[in-house]
Amino acid sequence: MLWGMDSRTQRWLRLVAVLLAGAVLTGPSCLASKPARLDPIRLYSIGDSITTAFDAWGPLENPALSWANGFHGFLEQLLGIPDISSHNQRITAQYGSAGRENVMAAENGARWDDALGQAQGVVGEAPSYVTIALGGNDVCRPSIADLPPVSEIDGHVRATLNFLDATLPAGATVVVVGIPDIKRLHDVALVEKGLLGIDCQAIWGTTILGFPCGSMLSPSNSEADRLFVQSMNFAYNDAILTAVAAKQRNSTRAYYHFIDIEPIPFTGDDISSIDCFHPSADGQELLSEVTWSAGPFAP
Repeated sequence: MLWGMDSRTQRWLRLVAVLLAGAVLTGPSCLASKPARLDPIRLYSIGDSITTAFDAWGPLENPALSWANGFHGFLEQLLGIPDISSHNQRITAQYGSAGRENVMAAENGARWDDALGQAQGVVGEAPSYVTIALGGNDVCRPSIADLPPVSEIDGHVRATLNFLDATLPAGATVVVVGIPDIKRLHDVALVEKGLLGIDCQAIWGTTILGFPCGSMLSPSNSEADRLFVQSMNFAYNDAILTAVAAKQRNSTRAYYHFIDIEPIPFTGDDISSIDCFHPSADGQELLSEVTWSAGPFAP
């Protein structure tokens, strides 16, 4: 703890540090002529278990705690569920409730090869704002040998963006959130505990039984193994950034932004105390703060 500072002050200092460090990359200015940007009142989110807020507070999915689609009504207040100020809530606060739509297409375990399938749901929703947060499960494979080549990730990103560009209403916005630094998760949680006070390392030891992310969390991995997986993590993000920037330059219909979350200095409090793997409620709140503040709709 920083001497003399409460946890809220520390959280904001961490957020400011990320933003001042240039952690957010939104791609170069658009070179193609575009229609006026639509207000983000119709939200559609593509993603994996991070967006479904798996194990963020209670076991399994916690949709009220999703960084993108979360909500906080009477029932959530009654049950004491944290309020994480999601993108959905921020949109309502900033633009009002008229015409609002909030659709979560994210599915647990999804990878970039699932993105196009999730994106196809926009056809009936006509969203003005699409968030995409995928790739964690591409880094987190059963073993290092299962990691996909960078070209495969690049192909899925471009196919998804091409579909969205041809389908979304003119003036829509697509925000693509990069993959978090999975090795930092490993390093930070080494001294943490999960469900029933079990050491995170002991939980990770069950990767052989199917616990996710053996490629990074398997106890049989060496530090060199983990550094290699981290290098792939960063290479995937580079490919995603490049594809998003290209689409932003060339599209005449929509706006595209990449937000880099690799440098977020998350701590043990931001990791689920259930599975030592997914973001906790604090982690979801931090993710919402950083991505909204860095995005195109921040006031």
